[in-house]
Amino acid sequence: MGKILEIKGVTKYFGEQQVLDELDFSLDEPKIIALVAPNGTGKTTLLNSIANIDQIDSGTIRIFEQPNTDYRLFYKMSYLQDSSILYGNLTGWDHLEFVRKEQGQSKEELQRLVVELGIEEYLKKKVKHYSLGMKQHLLLTVSLINQPELLLMDEPLNGLDPNSIIKVRNIIRALANKGVSIIISSHNLEEIEKVTEHVLFLYEGKLIEKADVMIDAIEYTLVLKDLEKALSFLSRIDVPCTKLSEYKLVGTFSKQQFAVFHSFCEEQEIELFDCQVTNGQLESVYFNLYGQNQRGSL
Repeated sequence: MGKILEIKGVTKYFGEQQVLDELDFSLDEPKIIALVAPNGTGKTTLLNSIANIDQIDSGTIRIFEQPNTDYRLFYKMSYLQDSSILYGNLTGWDHLEFVRKEQGQSKEELQRLVVELGIEEYLKKKVKHYSLGMKQHLLLTVSLINQPELLLMDEPLNGLDPNSIIKVRNIIRALANKGVSIIISSHNLEEIEKVTEHVLFLYEGKLIEKADVMIDAIEYTLVLKDLEKALSFLSRIDVPCTKLSEYKLVGTFSKQQFAVFHSFCEEQEIELFDCQVTNGQLESVYFNLYGQNQRGSL
């Protein structure tokens, strides 16, 4: 299989403001990619550029080895945009039927999708009477009609209640299990951590992987034998930690401290059964990269 998405040297300006700066990215195998950045820094512009809604100033974008300017790509990909693309005086069914016919899908397949997503009760209403959450459900249904191989999702969790967020999370996971590639932008960092480990930050027009962002310290949850020996050593190297059980601890390590501790475990033959970054660390990475003044943008 060829590349799913390839972005080379993409630059985009709005007036004199540069939003994308010779950006490079390649998606070679199906996975969920989270795209994170504060408002106004180019997330939607990047997704619009991939979908050829916004024209780039320089560089190339190819999807499934084809130029992204080929409209036929939308038979294999979808883009869940914001609700501004919906028509208030049309019903939900009007929107779904239009896309179904364009995509050559059967009414039976559409009905199955509607039932699966649980939105049939309000589809006969005009969209201008929808809540934000109802609009988000309709947009998700529209984006899944063509059974895409690549799905772009711009803030799909906006306006959703907790039950709906769980439903969308499960849908995203199910699609990924079927081999669908998903690029999702979201301010909900907690939810992002629940669906993927592959996070890209858009920073000064470039994409930066989470692992490449330097942060002062990371909290790890460790499962290991000889816990008391490990706790004693961690105390000597000034790692704040808490014993959770006979074999589990949680501690906050600098990069150097973690390397020293790992070497200690190897030397002392302390078996490390599991090591996980504690949930919530994505927020720490985010604020380290963009600064605490961005807290209100989440």
